[in-house]
Amino acid sequence: GSRVLVGGKSMGGRMASILASRREGIDGVACFGYPFHPPGKPDRWRTGHFQDVSCPMLVLQGTRDPFGKPSEMAGHEQELEGIRLLWLEGGNHDFQPLKSQPQTQAELIVVAARETRIFVDERL
Repeated sequence: GSRVLVGGKSMGGRMASILASRREGIDGVACFGYPFHPPGKPDRWRTGHFQDVSCPMLVLQGTRDPFGKPSEMAGHEQELEGIRLLWLEGGNHDFQPLKSQPQTQAELIVVAARETRIFVDERL
């Protein structure tokens, strides 16, 4: 049978995860640059609905994303349990690395696409 994967970039990923938390029949969620919190406000976490997502969920996030960096994940392990969170080294919210970094934005996007394919093949 057919499988349903929903996803999106930034707010689109948030909306996809909210949809998956409220509706049956969704087989997976893929989020790119998830807005864990507003920039500069890591106390305003936007993951309360994650506990209601019953399907596999993938989040690809740049390590320099002002909407959620690796150092800000501490203390949120329970909310993130069961979610495949993968970091794109040096990427910002649009997966753009610093010019001094070895990978380009296009290369990080290819990594994100490859990881999404692996997620779909393994989990859906």
